[in-house]
Amino acid sequence: MTLPPLVLIHFIAGALAILAGFSVLIFPNNIKIHKTAGNTFLIAMLMLGVTSVYVAYSRGIMLSLINGIFICYLISTSWMAIKRKANTIGYFEYISFIGVVFITVMLVKYGWQAAMSETGKLSGFGLGVFYFFASIAAFAAILDFKMIYQGGTRGSQRIVRHVWRMCFPMFMATAAFFLGQAKLFPESLRKIEFLAIPVVLVILFSGFWLLRIKFTNFYPTMKKRAV
Repeated sequence: MTLPPLVLIHFIAGALAILAGFSVLIFPNNIKIHKTAGNTFLIAMLMLGVTSVYVAYSRGIMLSLINGIFICYLISTSWMAIKRKANTIGYFEYISFIGVVFITVMLVKYGWQAAMSETGKLSGFGLGVFYFFASIAAFAAILDFKMIYQGGTRGSQRIVRHVWRMCFPMFMATAAFFLGQAKLFPESLRKIEFLAIPVVLVILFSGFWLLRIKFTNFYPTMKKRAV
């Protein structure tokens, strides 16, 4: 089957993002492969987000369209959390805050439309899925507002902001690929107990690193740079 160029790019970007994402989660930040994998993950996820918007729009899948924008927001704000000097903010933070509020509102809107439809779904997704992502977007918006009010972030708070905004798009990509595209796998592997393993691993790795960064002196170099 021949795929349109942007759809092919979408799949390649997703595969690269997943491979690079697991490399980032596995290897420590003080070795070269971590930085290379991190840069690859950043670019691949942005490509995945942009192409998601196109693919979803062409197929009328509103959840994927909004989530494509959400991925770009999360990845860009994660990157900026490290690049921005501690305790400083700029136009980017204000624009991204407005953007995530828009994302939240649209997810709630489409979730309501799904609930009001005859089938209880919109493009195959029910209210619960829309509201799950809406709650994450709302959480991100609250944190953005708090950061703007405080004039920026510093220390471990800054690193945590960077990490969770990388990890959640990784979760989205992994779940979409292994669970949402189960038909691409051999029938012998098309079982939830197999396909859910990478998704669960992302959750476990993400929780481990977030807790370790938050409550221990791990990543001392990053913390020193973030002060």
